[in-house]
Amino acid sequence: MALGHQDHSAQDTAPVPTGDLLSLAVAQKQAADDADRQLFITVAAWADRHTTGQLLPDLYGTYGLPDDNALTEAENAWVARFGMSGADTMLELAGPGAPEVSEFAVIELAAALGRSTDSGRMLLSDAVEARYRLPKCWQRLVDGQVQVWRVRRVADLTRTLTAEAAAFVDAHLAHVVHTASFATVKRLVAEAAARFDPEMAEMEEVDTAASLHVHLDLTTAWSIGTANGVHLSGLLDRADAEELEAAIRTIADQLAAAGSTDSLDVRRAKALGYLSRGDLTLDLDTSPAEPGGRAATSASEERASRPPRSSRPRQVVLHLHLSDAALRGNEGPGTPEIDPDTGRLGLHLARLENHHQTLTADTVREWLAVPGANIVVKPVVDLHDQIAVDAYEIPDRISQRVKLKRPTCVFPHCTRTSAKVDLDHIEEYVPPDEGGPPGQTSTANLAPLCRRHHRAKTHPSPSSTSTRWDYQQLTPTTWLWTSPHDIRLLVHPDGTTEL
Repeated sequence: MALGHQDHSAQDTAPVPTGDLLSLAVAQKQAADDADRQLFITVAAWADRHTTGQLLPDLYGTYGLPDDNALTEAENAWVARFGMSGADTMLELAGPGAPEVSEFAVIELAAALGRSTDSGRMLLSDAVEARYRLPKCWQRLVDGQVQVWRVRRVADLTRTLTAEAAAFVDAHLAHVVHTASFATVKRLVAEAAARFDPEMAEMEEVDTAASLHVHLDLTTAWSIGTANGVHLSGLLDRADAEELEAAIRTIADQLAAAGSTDSLDVRRAKALGYLSRGDLTLDLDTSPAEPGGRAATSASEERASRPPRSSRPRQVVLHLHLSDAALRGNEGPGTPEIDPDTGRLGLHLARLENHHQTLTADTVREWLAVPGANIVVKPVVDLHDQIAVDAYEIPDRISQRVKLKRPTCVFPHCTRTSAKVDLDHIEEYVPPDEGGPPGQTSTANLAPLCRRHHRAKTHPSPSSTSTRWDYQQLTPTTWLWTSPHDIRLLVHPDGTTEL
């Protein structure tokens, strides 16, 4: 009877539409975000009740401790601050300017929340850091405009900064903290550290240059079967690494063109072998095998059959943004300048477009001083220019402008650099002989999409075979996306906002 009743109820229950399930998940996520926010605010309030100056009464009389003369100097120092040896102590959970918090308060809160003490300490540490050193980001959290995990991500990185550097990050990040990617936060924190503590930045740069190394583990093999593989690790100068990456990628692509069935990782590993023998390009025979004949010559046979060639220099293009004074270094390397953000002497900084990183101008000058370096100064590209062609293929002058205007994939929440993505026709390309208008391939009708999201945009969702992702360009740097189930998201230069 019971089983029959259950079967009857199951038949009467209509399945929830897929779109409703998605809406339910969004609502539940919002509720979870609100709960996380309230908990984080409560944790900060708990810390406020257990900070320096609010905790420890005069415990000498309470515990009847012996005369100061009977204690060691270290014990006297402990008693003077905490009342008795082994009693509560104060922890520096956040950076300079934030109050200390009772250790016992950390332990009690962690236990009440079902966390380990270490986990509870990290939670309190992030709350104190955000509450006292990131007031603008904290206010946005209190107002319900940003998720807790985003604020905690910032607090974890700013904890080691000076008070001035933390305030710099807070001021520049607060208005976009709800959408900023982790890479953006890290770059801003690194820049703040260099601006407000240039001496430390210089020391780190010198230490890094002195720590360059390459290690080949030729002696360790876990078994006979693994002895033919050697582990490689190291730390390279960035300019050398860029050249090495370009050479490895070129040879790996040539191996694929020659018919190699190896995976990309295997081809990249083999490319290092060719480089060690001085081969920067392979000149492999990519012609198909003759009918009835044997397959095309393998890469190793081809390399062995041709005379050795001398290595040739390879050009690596780095897009740098820095001042003319920083590049020329008229006063010599290491000469500081007045930093407009701090008002104090600091370092010349340069921005590396390729990887969105900040480094010192001294490093750039060292790269340019390498014998044989090919330096090309290109004029500034006016991104307001609109260029169009009738062909489907995209010329470099259009591709460069589109990628400079939007340095990452324009799909919601994607941060993959546009240097290695597809360019998608926002309005689908129609061949001219099929009635398509002229000028469809233009800077106004192209957007960078990484391969994964290009596929998602091009093909329908399996759960909704009649619809697919759709988007429209609202401004040159803003796109409105609509998912297969009508979720709308706005992609802008600072990140993605759910509508």
